[in-house]
Amino acid sequence: MFGLSPQELQAFMAPYVAHWGYLFIGVAVMLGNIGLPVPEETILLVGGYLAAKGMLSLWGLIPTAIVSATGGDSLGYWLGSRAGRRLLLQYGAALGVTRQRLFAAEQFFGRYGPWTVFLARFIGGLRFMAGPLAGAFRMPFPRFFRYNLAGAVVYCTAIVCIAYFSAPFFDRVVHLVAMAHWVLALFVFLMALGFVGWLLWGSKVQQGKG
Repeated sequence: MFGLSPQELQAFMAPYVAHWGYLFIGVAVMLGNIGLPVPEETILLVGGYLAAKGMLSLWGLIPTAIVSATGGDSLGYWLGSRAGRRLLLQYGAALGVTRQRLFAAEQFFGRYGPWTVFLARFIGGLRFMAGPLAGAFRMPFPRFFRYNLAGAVVYCTAIVCIAYFSAPFFDRVVHLVAMAHWVLALFVFLMALGFVGWLLWGSKVQQGKG
């Protein structure tokens, strides 16, 4: 399933979907949200395509995807809340993560964390990190769950419906979705650079005052 083109993934998934149905889709999406290298967006696109071909129901696929995505991220939150902060303090020094910078990051996440969780759903490389980071930065779980669920509802519904209603143009749709992900990833990367620069600048200002 890893490294396959959408067409190859479609051929791979079809017999499993025919046998296991929504369970296969749900497990694959959950594993992708936990952090395993499962191409969640492609799974959902192929799932929507197979629903258009009559192998699945659109109204069964969408709730399956939402519940699985939300569940996977919630598990990531639990892992982050149990060990994330300790691991950041223990091994983050090599990446310049000090207690002061961790505190600044917690303040930033406390202010913008909910929308970070929501928007991370749409970025492949950040999707599985939202839960552990929210747990490590001590975001209250009810708040995390609300924004995580909202992101899953919008993202999963959109991806499945795009594939379902444009099944005759499936190859082109997959290409356009991939381009959109790259554009969003570039935007987030630039925002992250600005955030890191802000942390470094703040650290220098504090040192100068000391």
